[in-house]
Parts: sequence; structure tokens; C-alpha cells
Amino acid sequence: MIDNAAFSRLGFGVTGPHCGLGASRSLTRDMIREAVRLGVTTFDTGPAYGNGEAEHRLGDALKTLPRERAFVITKAGIGPHRRRDFSPGGVEMSLKASLARLKLDRIDLLLLHGPSPDEMSKRLIRRLRAFVERGMLGAIGVCGRGPELDHAIGTGAFDAIMAPVHAQLAENERDRLIRARQSGHTIIGIEAMAGAAAPLRLPRSRGDIWYLARSLKQRATGTAPAPSSASKTDGLKWAIQSGLADSVICLTTRTPHLAANARLAGLEASAPAH
Repeated sequence: MIDNAAFSRLGFGVTGPHCGLGASRSLTRDMIREAVRLGVTTFDTGPAYGNGEAEHRLGDALKTLPRERAFVITKAGIGPHRRRDFSPGGVEMSLKASLARLKLDRIDLLLLHGPSPDEMSKRLIRRLRAFVERGMLGAIGVCGRGPELDHAIGTGAFDAIMAPVHAQLAENERDRLIRARQSGHTIIGIEAMAGAAAPLRLPRSRGDIWYLARSLKQRATGTAPAPSSASKTDGLKWAIQSGLADSVICLTTRTPHLAANARLAGLEASAPAH
């Protein structure tokens, strides 16, 4: 089980623009260090993000910070080049590669990245639990949006789930999160700002260009979230205050946005990290 005091109510996602052309490596490093200064301890990434680039960036930033200042979440099952492998051997190789990229000897939480119920085999779960016993992992969980989460909750074998947490959740999605909480699972919320209204403006940075490109791609493929009149701040506030998540992951390339999000989560800034 996870000690929820070990991580912050607001997490920082090292993904999206932080795993490619949307942000420079130096910007990602500086944002991570600033997040720690603002009281953020939860960091989420994965090997599929930028073909391992995101994990490299997080590892480079954390090597100059006290290990206890970061609760590190990464994933397995979907690897670089989007290769899918949930076999026990494949997940073990993914874990070891992530440890190397992150420059760590332990992952605080490893999430299976969108497995089908059939892919969460008993052999895989036994292998994951062996990693926990050996100290390579602190806890295990599942990241997803649908039936895979229901299955994970029902097995009783996982410590945490990562799922969308936002004001537009359907009733069955909210019920799933409530059921997970009642079962003692730690819940990490993602997509808190889904569908939130964003002001129209010309891109002023590489990060802005990345967000614009993502929005256009979602519209073209019909995967854009349903629009809402709520602002992104309102969306994050709802997710944090909903009681449905122990930690909510945010994604930003702007320091003022990160600071505002930290205040919203009630975090306290500390002395500059050394």
C-alpha cells in the first residue's frame, strides 16, 4: 500500500511537450526543480513518452535533488515506439530500462499503461509483487479509462489507479473512482482540465505550439473532449477538491501557471533546491 503522505496533492507530468520538441531539456529541468521548490513531490512519466526522452529528462533533473523530494511514477506495457508488451518478461525489461533512464534504483509507483483485462495475468502480477519485495518498486497500479480499471480494482492485487478526474465525468466513471477509494486504492487523477475553455492567443513559445498542434489534431480526429465554459483553473480546482483523487497531475511549460496550480492545491514553497 501507498502512504499518501509521501506525495503531493498536485503532481507534475513529464510528458507531452516535455518529451520532445515542445520544450527544451533545460526548460523541463528548470520546471521540475521549480515544482519541487513549490512543494510538488509527485512526478509522472513513462517510457512511451518521447521514446524514453521524458524519463531521461526527469532523471537528469532529479539527480541534483534529494531523493526524498520526489515520488516517481512511471509506466510499463507500452514502451518506446509504442511497442505493446505486457508479458512478465517484457514488463521486467521495461522496468529495468526505466530505472536506467531515470538513474534510480527504485520506482515509487509502476503503472501498467492501459492493459486489457486479459493482459493483467496472474503471472504478471506475481512478477510485479516480486519486484516490490525486492525493493525495485514501492507499489503497483494501472493507468486507464475503462474496463481495465474495473478489472484492476476487482483483483485486489493493485495499490493504485490512474484515471481521468474532471467535472465532466459520466456517472459510471465517478462510481468507479468511489469504488476504488472504498477498496483502499490510491487514485491519481489526470486530464483535470479536459474540455476547459482556453483563451485564444498567438503561440509565444514552443510549448504553446505543441498545445495548439495537439488541439488541432484532436479536432481533426474527433477525439477532442466535450467543450465546457469552465476555465482551466476551475477544472483543476474541481479535480483537487472533488475528493476523487489523492493527487492530480498537471502539465505546463509556464512557471506562473505552475505556481498558480501549486497555490490552488495548497502547497507551500520551500527554499530553492540545491
